[in-house]
Amino acid sequence: DLDLAFVFIAHDLAVVRHFCHRVAVMYLGKIVEIGDRDTIYTRPQHPYTRALLSAIPDVTTLGPAGRIRLTGDVPTPLNPPSGCRFRTRCWKATDRCATEEPALTTRDDGRQQTACHYPESGPVGVPTGEPVEVSQ
Repeated sequence: DLDLAFVFIAHDLAVVRHFCHRVAVMYLGKIVEIGDRDTIYTRPQHPYTRALLSAIPDVTTLGPAGRIRLTGDVPTPLNPPSGCRFRTRCWKATDRCATEEPALTTRDDGRQQTACHYPESGPVGVPTGEPVEVSQ
């Protein structure tokens, strides 16, 4: 309405939801998912986005499964891991994730882009895949 745009940077996705129409999620300095607010909050595809959203205290959307708790090594931004930067903490990581950095790719209906070889779908709750042994 006002021909105005701004960049709002925050770590609290509960606050971001109220301020932004489009949301970009970053991990170690790279965008891992970007899309309109409703799509990101109802159908996140990147495992990191799903974990962040599960940490928002809202029992009406999390159900009995609760929060996704990330395990694995937290890498340093000074020396990020090869391939996918999130692979050391991802429950879906495979050898491909260690050798090939995923491109930010338009998915499904074109309303969001995700940088993941194995994007997820559906509402936030629990991961849609079992943890996988990650090769370093």
